[in-house]
Amino acid sequence: MVAPLALRLRDGPTRSSSTAWRRVAGCMKRACLLATAAASLMALTSCSEDVDQASTMGSNEEVGTVKLRNVFVEAPPEIKYQYDPGDEAIVRLELFSEADDPATLVSVRTDLAQRVEMLADPDCDGDREQVSSIPVPPEGAVNEPGSLHSAYHLKIVDFNREVLAGTTVPLVFTFRDAGEVTVEAMVEATDDGDVPPPQTCLPIAEYRS
Repeated sequence: MVAPLALRLRDGPTRSSSTAWRRVAGCMKRACLLATAAASLMALTSCSEDVDQASTMGSNEEVGTVKLRNVFVEAPPEIKYQYDPGDEAIVRLELFSEADDPATLVSVRTDLAQRVEMLADPDCDGDREQVSSIPVPPEGAVNEPGSLHSAYHLKIVDFNREVLAGTTVPLVFTFRDAGEVTVEAMVEATDDGDVPPPQTCLPIAEYRS
């Protein structure tokens, strides 16, 4: 009985031990794959969160199929750190539509100023003009970050009180069909680390085509 045992040891593992090792190796391989997948998922989630945070500077709201993103008031003059009664301020914003039909921003107002104007630079030459509405393309965007766009923005005219940097301005947006929504737009500080990206421009005639 000794010789057969010695022969088995000398010739290598038995069939049962080989099967066991294959099972162990298979389990280790599956564990490695699961660990790699989990690490990849965590990395993608982290990346997505970073992109989300990086792309969001201002306030976000939505009404109907329209989403308002990164709505903020540009910083007041550094020497004052506030807007005084009678001052004007520029509001930056991004608009997104999830509908098959175009959406239209028809008015914006606030209790803190006489009026809010909608402006556009139709020829991308720096010559801005007041417009009666801002169209949002079907399943499209206005002022989408990282892309060319027509330079639509808002101008708050004639503040009726002091407005400090770091506070908010309530802006009421009215969309045709979609309805109204109030956005608390943050007034950016002059030393704020969130610097808006450079404004690019696409002539409105091309933008609408």
